[in-house]
Amino acid sequence: MASPEPVSARHRDGAAPACVVRFRHARRNPGHDGDDASGLCLRGGRGMHAPAARGGCTLVIALRGTVDVEADDGVFHLGGRRFLALAGNVPRRILAGPGADWILVHAPSRWVQALTAPTDRRGLASPLLLPAALPMDRGMLHRVSALLRLAPHPCDGEAGRELAGLVLAAREAQTHAVDWVERAYGRSERHRRAVVARLLTARNRILNAPFDTHDLRALADAARYSPSHFLRSFREVFGMTPHDLLTHTRLLRACALIQDGKLAICEIAARVGYESRHAFSRSFKRATGITATRFRASHR
Repeated sequence: MASPEPVSARHRDGAAPACVVRFRHARRNPGHDGDDASGLCLRGGRGMHAPAARGGCTLVIALRGTVDVEADDGVFHLGGRRFLALAGNVPRRILAGPGADWILVHAPSRWVQALTAPTDRRGLASPLLLPAALPMDRGMLHRVSALLRLAPHPCDGEAGRELAGLVLAAREAQTHAVDWVERAYGRSERHRRAVVARLLTARNRILNAPFDTHDLRALADAARYSPSHFLRSFREVFGMTPHDLLTHTRLLRACALIQDGKLAICEIAARVGYESRHAFSRSFKRATGITATRFRASHR
């Protein structure tokens, strides 16, 4: 059970969020009355927001519009009906665009430990959520709606169940969206999830900064693996090498710029990180089967 408690919090610019609710455990031990024993649901709109530092597990959910989430592995760009799961601390900063509607849901460390403890009736393998930006499924959307219906004055008995239910629905949505854990090596699910979480540190850095130079050793260090072990594991889990992912991400951006039609091909090549138009043209044709010029002509 949990007891809800409205709290006051403000955006960086001083405007109050649309809804902030804190859910406290009804049964808590002495010395655990601080923020580390409470869950949080915050809903906001356009603007910049800097959540207070809190340990545990955090979900940032973009319901509408675009939301940029600054975290340890760079800036994640969320479109509508996508969510980002973060282990550990909350995001450093959230920047929401015009017309954006988003929520931040935080489950404290004690709640996460209860859900993943082997002796608990759930015994879910940790980490509870993988650090990745993925689309929501129908079950997660239903849980989001149920939680928001309780705010800002939820019933005492229902608030904690809905908060935990949303976190578990996010875990299910991750399982439905990707098969990374099944592809990872390891004798147990706990081990495989830990492997994927470490590899996602490197993958997120590539996706969040595709136009930067990403050295293999630096990416391996971020995942805490040797370069050879990292390269092999990355390919097994994600089905491509880090270089392939970098090229794929850059070319997706290039396709969008070509369709936009405002920049010349040589300008697009430089914009997406290629030193010359020729290098870009070779890479584009190898990936798509047609030249960039023909691709542009086919989308006019």
